[in-house]
Amino acid sequence: MKTLTVMMLGGLLSITSGCALDAIDGASADETSDSEDAISSFELLRGSYGGYGDHRGDHDGGYEDHHGHHGHHDHHGHCDHHGHHGHGHDHGNGSPAVRGALSRGADRLAALQADTIGDNARNGLNDTDPDDGGWDFTIPASAPSHTTSKSPTNLFGEIGMGEWAALDSGNASNRALTVTLDAGTAMQHDPDIDSPPDFAFGVLLADLANNPGFAQIARQHYDAKLVAFGGAVGLGTAIQTARHAGHDDGAIGYDLGWLVLSAAALDTVFPNAGYDADADTYAGLVVDDLTAAAPLFNFHDTTEGSYVIGLAWSQVAAARLNERTLLGDLRTQLLGQQHANGAFALNSAVPADDIQSTALALSALALTGRATTASQQAATRTANYLLSKQAASGGWPVSATLELPLVDAEVMLSLMLSQTAAGQDGVVPGPGNPLAATTRTAPTVITPAQ
Repeated sequence: MKTLTVMMLGGLLSITSGCALDAIDGASADETSDSEDAISSFELLRGSYGGYGDHRGDHDGGYEDHHGHHGHHDHHGHCDHHGHHGHGHDHGNGSPAVRGALSRGADRLAALQADTIGDNARNGLNDTDPDDGGWDFTIPASAPSHTTSKSPTNLFGEIGMGEWAALDSGNASNRALTVTLDAGTAMQHDPDIDSPPDFAFGVLLADLANNPGFAQIARQHYDAKLVAFGGAVGLGTAIQTARHAGHDDGAIGYDLGWLVLSAAALDTVFPNAGYDADADTYAGLVVDDLTAAAPLFNFHDTTEGSYVIGLAWSQVAAARLNERTLLGDLRTQLLGQQHANGAFALNSAVPADDIQSTALALSALALTGRATTASQQAATRTANYLLSKQAASGGWPVSATLELPLVDAEVMLSLMLSQTAAGQDGVVPGPGNPLAATTRTAPTVITPAQ
């Protein structure tokens, strides 16, 4: 029996893993050392998105990073949703296997949402779900729709990111757009939807739907959270403290990595408001801990909680602050943890293949670059493993009987990112690169209102 520890902000759940489908072709880059991978990746990371338009190249030929121009494509019979709303990016990216997986995954997440807009979940206009725009944390793998339980508030943005990935890569229909709008509207009505990925999701949804209100909602929720914790240092430190107390130090890099991306995303639409400095602050907390004499997350200790996730997502912080040596060390350590089948485990104490850890390793590799043969081949093996685990339902069950929409979405985002060039993934829209800061800016301390 394979054990999987599923991570989410605010809790952990031990469950079991298993399931199967297809594969993509691999391709390699120029041969260099793993330390040089960090440097090469940074050169890519310092490219420009070129605005809100087509910021990625065409990848129809397979897994390599290409930079050519492209037109619009017919995505296996799905309608071209980008002709019906604002700033969608119909890139037609990826191998056919990845594109098909994203399309099926998007439909699965739509079916599992507690929809509020018409009957987008296809479970009846008058259904029994809570009509809150969210998802269950766990469901039976055979479940056709959401349960009657209220959706946890810390799932909306991260699961919404999976649907965004399918839309932004041109691999989903207007049904997926409705899913994201439903989740965004829920965020508007519930201030407790304020986990690290939620803020980036709001900014991306504003761009996708050509509706700036969603970015404003994300900003309101983020600012309120900063006030509650006294600023970015207070928020980041509170996360470190909570994860350490829960013996899950690897999750620190993941939580703060998402805050780096979210703050950078907010900075693109609300410049000169301090969000860029916040991104540096979160990255600095991670880097300072990794390089401390007695770190909370010791990246040389393979028994650390969520070890692989910590190795992977700490690279986001190292990339942000241009810590090339540290990034190279983390990358080398991460690649050494990969199984022969492309999967990763939670840590050495729980060595079985872990779908969530594997997905989050792939997304971090994609976000921080795959410039060497070793990194490129590792990413290819990881993507192939994840493709092989997709069920006929379109989801990625963690066992024969259990599925988590959160993990489905994390796999989808990682597969989409794996098809993009480093620094051109679109997770943070607009010109410039969120992982290209060269010096830290001073954090702002916020005094909560009395």
